[in-house]
Amino acid sequence: MPRRHTLSRRMLARCLAPLLVLGVISGLAIPAAGAPARRPITICRQHGHHAVTARGGAHYVVKNDNYGGNAECITLRRHRAGFIVSRSAAKSYGPEAMAYPFVIYGCSWGVCTRASGLPAPAYHVRRATASWSFTGRARGRWSAAIDVWFGRHRSAWRHQAQGAELMIWLNAGDFPARGAAVIRIGHRRWLVRHWVAHIGAAHWNYVQIRASRPVRSVRRLALMPIIRRVERMGLIRPHWWMLNIESGFEIWHGGRGLATHSFAASVRH
Repeated sequence: MPRRHTLSRRMLARCLAPLLVLGVISGLAIPAAGAPARRPITICRQHGHHAVTARGGAHYVVKNDNYGGNAECITLRRHRAGFIVSRSAAKSYGPEAMAYPFVIYGCSWGVCTRASGLPAPAYHVRRATASWSFTGRARGRWSAAIDVWFGRHRSAWRHQAQGAELMIWLNAGDFPARGAAVIRIGHRRWLVRHWVAHIGAAHWNYVQIRASRPVRSVRRLALMPIIRRVERMGLIRPHWWMLNIESGFEIWHGGRGLATHSFAASVRH
């Protein structure tokens, strides 16, 4: 199923997120990282976000990227880079997803986490890993995906990146895999699809790498072998800037109950 329009709508909504950059720069939009939460934090505001410090001291941002505009809430897990989709009124039955609530490590659309080492040129990154445990049972149509963005310039984290989006699907609901090539990286088989996505004059390579067998968790998933393989396909350039590592759920409809139990990412140069 084509997702070209899905990406365009998602990027357009991010462009329109009000005062996102100003809020982060002023320190008003994101509470102090690591502040103890006496009660669960629920984010219902469209594009609302909150900084968290996981056990071990790593810094992340949890964001309710609700670009469809229908009612949606995520409730954060205390002292964890995680959340649960506690409310979802998404109603898309076409190619366009309505939301992507996610956890970010690195930089995206004016938001940066502390001490991530990103952005960095892809050829400088020697090792990058992601660990993610999530609930992959929910009614509706959705995907559970790790998303890695690449920009042609370092400043791409402030706006729409025009290098590549590498989206690693680990699980999906009501979304059969069709029309994909099969590759093997390490001990896993992946289904691969790619096309050029665009919004206005901006365009970038979209690469979807989907696990041939759905999983509900990965531990220290090595990202660089995947990235290097896509580089050999000519869809990512080694001199492009790796901006972030994200994990979240694309939601078309339904999705209530999807949850990230824990997420951890690391990058070494």
